[in-house]
Amino acid sequence: MSKLRLYISTAMHLKPSQVVYRVWRRIGGKTPLRFGYNPKPDVGKADIGAIPVLPELDFDPVLLSRFDVDAILDDRIELLHHEEQVDWRESWHAELSTPLWRFNLHYHEYLLPLAKAYLDTGDVRYLDKGKAIVESWIRSCPRSVGGVAWDPYVISMRVVNWLAFYGELREKIDHDPIFVSALNCSLAQQYMHLSQHLEKDLLANHYLENLKALVILAHYFNDTQTFDAALPVLAGQVCEQILPDGMHFELSPLYHKVVLEDLLRVAVTLQAQGMEEAETVALLRLQKMCDCLFSLERGASRTPLFNDSGDNVAKSCHALLSCAKKRFGIAPTCRVDLPDAGYYLIERDTAAGHVKVVFDAGAPGPECALGHAHCDALSMEVFVDGLPAVVNRGTYAYQDERRLDLKRTAAHSTVQADGIEQSECWAPFRMARSARCWGKRLGEFEVRGCMVDWAGNRIERTVWLGEDGRLAVVDAADPSVRLVSRFHLLGVSAEGPELCESCYCPEFGKALRSTCAEGYGAGSIAAVIDLASRDISWDCDR
Repeated sequence: MSKLRLYISTAMHLKPSQVVYRVWRRIGGKTPLRFGYNPKPDVGKADIGAIPVLPELDFDPVLLSRFDVDAILDDRIELLHHEEQVDWRESWHAELSTPLWRFNLHYHEYLLPLAKAYLDTGDVRYLDKGKAIVESWIRSCPRSVGGVAWDPYVISMRVVNWLAFYGELREKIDHDPIFVSALNCSLAQQYMHLSQHLEKDLLANHYLENLKALVILAHYFNDTQTFDAALPVLAGQVCEQILPDGMHFELSPLYHKVVLEDLLRVAVTLQAQGMEEAETVALLRLQKMCDCLFSLERGASRTPLFNDSGDNVAKSCHALLSCAKKRFGIAPTCRVDLPDAGYYLIERDTAAGHVKVVFDAGAPGPECALGHAHCDALSMEVFVDGLPAVVNRGTYAYQDERRLDLKRTAAHSTVQADGIEQSECWAPFRMARSARCWGKRLGEFEVRGCMVDWAGNRIERTVWLGEDGRLAVVDAADPSVRLVSRFHLLGVSAEGPELCESCYCPEFGKALRSTCAEGYGAGSIAAVIDLASRDISWDCDR
């Protein structure tokens, strides 16, 4: 493939404004909300009491379990299943692990487990360590140094964690006016910097994160001008990014949860500003987002692995839905069809147990933001009594030699034509020509999807779940097209001519053993998976 052609094909997906802003940012141009805009934070008016605390999210047990607070006391941090010994004076700028790991170091999410440990035990070491980490960042990462610390996305994540840490421990932290002053001065600087460097070239969840942080900080600093300017822009992004069926338009269950948390935090801020509950829920599409999350994860023990998803980044489904219920009275409704996202669900009590099938018959993602898209059209994940049985291989990491391998068609429980990738994933966050896909429901326990890959091969897949616990999958194409169907299975030994050993990554930084079953055929392949035994019978020429 010609590199120039790939670049051109990739750029053709983008909005013209994205191309302009990318060039502009590369030459040092600013990207504020609007030309001539400057926020006016008043440190003297900073009020942590104006930011409602959300312990349902801040102290999500799943989040807390990711961190060893006693190890943090010893300056050891584990993020994404990788631990580093940290020097809080130097490590902010060190080349530790991967860029994503360093981003997470600067997010400061681990302040929240320290806050919970202090509240639970009264041990002041946890409080002091959290404050010392914040103070070390302020001293070591001045705005003039720049780098990862001042990346707009990183700022957008960190400021919310700082405010949550402060809010949860307000009674104690307010007794340290020197710390509060340093914190507020730094927040004001980060607010000013973020407001001038919005990620209008990337858009998608990055831009939404920026706007979330601006709205919350504007409220914190009583900057009504910025609040009034940023909120309509955020609302416009919600209309664009949250599909009518409630799914975030990047079609990643992980980022759906990340964005839902963002909007829940914005929602309580709007309530604090006096907005009515019903108006807040409607403006931010919270009901539909919760319906979508509940639908995808009911009957599943983890985040479904479509596009860039993993189970150790976002807050848990339970925490998010509990927050929505407590704060806004939202009771989620399960929907078996998410037609705008392209996800179709089958749930059935069978001889093998309660089975949930999540079938992907949607587009790779929005044209303007395909960085998180995988070649997973017509793929599926199957859970039996909540546990994964048929899987996609996941993501593992963003900066890793396996990155592209895990985005390719063969890494998913789907079908491929003539050895051609469904879409041209050619760099870690770049996709050139892409597949088209759509689906429909044929019956309560039967769905069908159709995909046309970038080369024009048209494939149809039909999935049916029987009461006996057998999952039937039929792939069909033109008789001249050579097909290969793959199913990545858990709990199966890699024995037999159609089986090979593989691995899958349910969490970032974590790889487990799996088995890949392959069937080959000209024009059609039929497979029946016994979900009790994981045995597969094929009707193909293999």
